[in-house]
Amino acid sequence: MYKIKRYFQGVIKQAKMVRWPTRRDMLSAFAVVLVIIAISAIALTIDDYIIAQFLNVLDSQFGTEEATSSAAAAIILGFLK
Repeated sequence: MYKIKRYFQGVIKQAKMVRWPTRRDMLSAFAVVLVIIAISAIALTIDDYIIAQFLNVLDSQFGTEEATSSAAAAIILGFLK
């Protein structure tokens, strides 16, 4: 029991030594996260558009003679949208 008490006393002692971020630090980090999320969303949107256009070109080039290729392209395009 004494070891458990000593352990938690050490945890509390270490927690008091932590340098907690200031409000300004937190807002700065939050802004960085928002910018990274926005850039990632734009990049994924552009990537999705390029892949969809590429699949549309493939579908138009190889025609719809075979129902399987058109159906496969429709499934893939449905997945991407």
